[in-house]
Amino acid sequence: MTSLSETIGIEGGAIEAIAAYFQRCIDREWEEIWRRNLPEFERAYAKGGDSAYGAYCMKLFNPLMSECREAKLVPSPRLPGSFPHSEEHWGAPENRERRFWSVMHDAEGMALGALVTRIFHDHTRLRLPRAPRIYPIRETEPAAIGRSILLPPPDDDDGFAEMGGGKP
Repeated sequence: MTSLSETIGIEGGAIEAIAAYFQRCIDREWEEIWRRNLPEFERAYAKGGDSAYGAYCMKLFNPLMSECREAKLVPSPRLPGSFPHSEEHWGAPENRERRFWSVMHDAEGMALGALVTRIFHDHTRLRLPRAPRIYPIRETEPAAIGRSILLPPPDDDDGFAEMGGGKP
């Protein structure tokens, strides 16, 4: 697979290209990272419930943070975003959705836009009902991002991946 640096060189540094690249990475890795680290997530869930999903996000996004450094991109806050600035208003307890955001800056510090990450998780047991989704938005100011992430995402009707494949 082409690296983020190569993707930016080919497609330019548009926030849309960055989001598409990260989504391809997530689509390729999300289940394997979950399965490989499940014992660690189970221990975290037994101690702190939803903190297990935070541990999962760290494992999933650490390689993407490395790619950002190589491509001279600076996400703020770090990917996928910070818990205090996230929103969780969607879905039944067994298929909750939390949205995080991170503004992407180029090497000169110019804001390119923001990446919104949708994390789907279960509040009734330790489970990821489907793959995380990333989409780009042009907003870069926190208040505008906060309003924007409450709107329906552009990929609501896409063919999302459920753990094990297919739609629920």
